[in-house]
Amino acid sequence: MRLDHSPPSAWSVAGLYLFGILLFFWPLTDLVTNALPIQLGNLHWRYGFGGLLAAYLNTPILGLVLLMAVAHWLGHTRTLSFLSVLELMMAVGLLAVIVVFALDMVQVRASRPEAARPAVLAGGSIAIAKHLTAAVVLTLLGVGGWRTAGRWADVARRQSEKDGASRIVMKR
Repeated sequence: MRLDHSPPSAWSVAGLYLFGILLFFWPLTDLVTNALPIQLGNLHWRYGFGGLLAAYLNTPILGLVLLMAVAHWLGHTRTLSFLSVLELMMAVGLLAVIVVFALDMVQVRASRPEAARPAVLAGGSIAIAKHLTAAVVLTLLGVGGWRTAGRWADVARRQSEKDGASRIVMKR
């Protein structure tokens, strides 16, 4: 038996979008609330926050992937464009985090006893690798989503022009 391929229920679409938003929102909320009070001027707080951020990145990115998949599946051009811009902004933000985290890692490593320095370097390097790979994924998703949304908009514009041209009535 073959099922028809009618559009999904609005309830299903709302549920998928909401779940993607929750996957994005709650881990980042947990990260921030676990790091309270925010102490940007404290070297050790910044280093710890940067390390924790590396551990929290995959779930929010998974939420964005789900949101983009739903937008792709349903052809939601504006949603896809919005998510693409968000992902590109997050990628740029992660690059800034990498720079600050690397500088903080050098200072934290220097403040540790000689025996602990290799562990600080190893842990910090792994966190940087996580940040960097997440930034690459976000960049690929952002650029790919933006280009896809642009193609869809071009196709819709051409179809609209074609439909408009076919409605022209010639009088003699």
